[in-house]
Amino acid sequence: MDPMTMALLAAGVSAAGSIGSSALARNPKETKTQKQRRKLVDDLIASLQGGGSFNDLFEMDDEAFKKSFVDPAKSRFKNQIAPQIQQGYISGGQQRGTGLDDTLARAGVDMDQLLNEQYMNFQQGALNRKSSVLSGILGVGEGVQPGLSTGEKLREGTAGYFSSDAFGSSLDRILEANSTRQKNTNREGFAT
Repeated sequence: MDPMTMALLAAGVSAAGSIGSSALARNPKETKTQKQRRKLVDDLIASLQGGGSFNDLFEMDDEAFKKSFVDPAKSRFKNQIAPQIQQGYISGGQQRGTGLDDTLARAGVDMDQLLNEQYMNFQQGALNRKSSVLSGILGVGEGVQPGLSTGEKLREGTAGYFSSDAFGSSLDRILEANSTRQKNTNREGFAT
């Protein structure tokens, strides 16, 4: 077998091996941790939409706000603040009058403003939790990348082979064998 044919065969075998191994490569599998993370992210997304096991983290339970903040504030106003204001007017000799009524009304308005402010903070807290979870989910990144098709693997293997040192060496051998063949052909042509 002449050197040119041997160089071409060697290059072909090298290319077939490189490209074939790329085509046969397995796609990455999802690890246990990636699977758990994916399930957690799916559950968090479902919870943000009103379902899922973390639903209570993102709800704004008006009844809970009423019980934990509104009712105690109104009770404190009725049982402590209003009597203190009345005591101040009584001790000053003004048991009933527009001054007492105005002061109680302003105190009630102030309490309503405080409750509205706290309710806004309550709403903002729920929105902040949602935003934080969304940011975290987006920062998680993708799990296992989808696998490549056989055609994509063949293209990558071919591109990899043509950019490899093995291709360069094969090409050098082919060119050297061709050059040697040309020299031999030229010598034989001059000898006759």
